[in-house]
Amino acid sequence: MKRRRPSLTILMAGWLFADMLLALTIVMLGAEAPPKAEASPAGGPSVSKSPCAAQVRGVESRPVSAKFRVSPAARGRTLIAQVKRGLRDETRGFAGKRAGMVLTFGGDGGSGQGVALASRVNTALRAAYPNVFQSSATRNFHDLSASAGSVSMEIYFINDGCDQKGS
Repeated sequence: MKRRRPSLTILMAGWLFADMLLALTIVMLGAEAPPKAEASPAGGPSVSKSPCAAQVRGVESRPVSAKFRVSPAARGRTLIAQVKRGLRDETRGFAGKRAGMVLTFGGDGGSGQGVALASRVNTALRAAYPNVFQSSATRNFHDLSASAGSVSMEIYFINDGCDQKGS
């Protein structure tokens, strides 16, 4: 017994139905009314809540880089003072900002020692600038090419600002 193949017209009807459904969906999405503007008080001109074209939130894509030296054996207040001295040029950019992520690379002989130095520097960083770094995520790395006591940081700040251009 030979089985009959459906005709080309029947096969094309399924595709036509799918294409029509897609076209109808696109038309319905385009026909949606835009959101209503907030009513202004006393019939006056409407006032925008924000001068921003769009609010931008997240971690900035470009880090602030810093390189400085500390004593590999320093701890506590001594290390905090060395971190403050090392970041002196960058601190003008800290005003009103919070760091989202800090990558710290320490140089101090073997890899475990460099990571330990980076960890101590990040602890000192939080103590030195608590308003900026207290809630930031930190990652400690060893820089094999750096001499003992060398520290390099990549600081990614949180962007709570405006996108003046819009989305």
